[in-house]
Amino acid sequence: MRGKILALLLRSAWPRPSIDRLLRAAMLDDSNAAAAAWHEFEASADFDHLTAGEMRLIAFASRRLRALAPESPMRARIGGIERANWSQSQMVIGEAGGGLRVLAAASIDMLVIKGAGRLAAGGPTARGRVVNDVDVVVRPDDLKRAFDLLTADGWLPAESGTAVYHAGHLAGAVGINLVRGRFGNLDLHRTAFHPPYESAAEDAAIWDRSASGAIAYTPVRVPSATDAVAIAIAHGSLDAHKSSDWLVDIAVAIDSGVDWVLLQEIIERRRLHAAAATALGYARERLERPVPESVIVSLEKKAARRPVSLLAALAETRPKTDRIGFFWLARAVAKQSRLMRTYRRRFSGDRRRVVLPSLLTGGSVTASGAKVLEEPLVLPDRKPGEAWRGSLDITVSVDLPPASRRIDFELNSHGRHHARLRAIVLNRGRRERLLRFNVPVELAPDDTAPVLVAAASRIFNANAPQALVERYAATPFRVVRLRTRRLLPKT
Repeated sequence: MRGKILALLLRSAWPRPSIDRLLRAAMLDDSNAAAAAWHEFEASADFDHLTAGEMRLIAFASRRLRALAPESPMRARIGGIERANWSQSQMVIGEAGGGLRVLAAASIDMLVIKGAGRLAAGGPTARGRVVNDVDVVVRPDDLKRAFDLLTADGWLPAESGTAVYHAGHLAGAVGINLVRGRFGNLDLHRTAFHPPYESAAEDAAIWDRSASGAIAYTPVRVPSATDAVAIAIAHGSLDAHKSSDWLVDIAVAIDSGVDWVLLQEIIERRRLHAAAATALGYARERLERPVPESVIVSLEKKAARRPVSLLAALAETRPKTDRIGFFWLARAVAKQSRLMRTYRRRFSGDRRRVVLPSLLTGGSVTASGAKVLEEPLVLPDRKPGEAWRGSLDITVSVDLPPASRRIDFELNSHGRHHARLRAIVLNRGRRERLLRFNVPVELAPDDTAPVLVAAASRIFNANAPQALVERYAATPFRVVRLRTRRLLPKT
């Protein structure tokens, strides 16, 4: 009875019917079963309102349509979707290639994973894989150097904060997303696995087992088939509803030959039991891949021994729904817990907190002049080359946008981040407002004068909608008042 309940729970995390039909049409070796799956999809699909996940998988299934559905009236349209997806993927890869060549010229080893890894490995199924970004892993000791090289080459951190801010937090980061131009999107990683599945002790073996590959005319390393399965499970099972390409990646890797004993050892050490039981069970039963039954039985037994982790993994793997219920709440809790663990780990060694604005602004706008995105702050009681410790009472005037959003500032000196300032504003129309921050600062003798910098809440590619860019853009400011309070040096 317990086994049946567990099996039902695991199956509840499998893709919804439309995605299942596309996966089977694309991946089944039995051409009759694949054709039946495609006809079921075509009969039920609304081709004018396909989801993003359906659009991605249709492109992969299109390579078989001439054989599966030669009379389908949708063949020309689907061929157009496939060509559009392929063209955009090539533009993403082409832009990323510039960054990869910069790293290669600096003799930085690169391991390309996920969809881009499948393309780098080559093979007959590579063309159908949609690539929106290129995930590249560097060795941990090379992460800072790789980041500096890429930002010097024009790549920008997509997350809130300047390059100076992110450079100061790389020590605890698993990776960082960088963008450039219209299509450039690089995910730079120190490890191939995100929390809660990362293990620095296990990562060296991935490099040892990797093979040669190439992407954007740049030599790279690609994971072994066994590691590719583990990586696909670890990444794909988090927010699995966004795309099911990862299940295709698993099936392709199994076709290449998997060391099942080694895979079980990897799953055991990284505690991937629940996610692996779900994904490999689907690959075995629905995609008819030769996953040994003993592997599935072992994974299910071990997943059942950790019920909390099992429910968390199922909640994130299940198709997303807007209906509030047990798994909706479980997914929200599991995702936020995972993100908080990542955040705490990233900032565990950093005692600098985010500085929020004071409720008292100290008056009205009294200064005039243009608003800027950065401004040096003069400390009248600090001599050049002198250490300084104290606080800065900074009042700035900003033009608030007609949107509820975060407004971020940073206090940096050349190459070093000192503090982040943040205000949360509600949408009350476009207006001018004063924001006052009391910022503790400690400057070393070699620190340059501090500079107040407006930071974007998020950076997008150049082809992003202008309204979206403006909503998250850095907010120009004017310093209205600056007061300093120096403290005695530490003894």
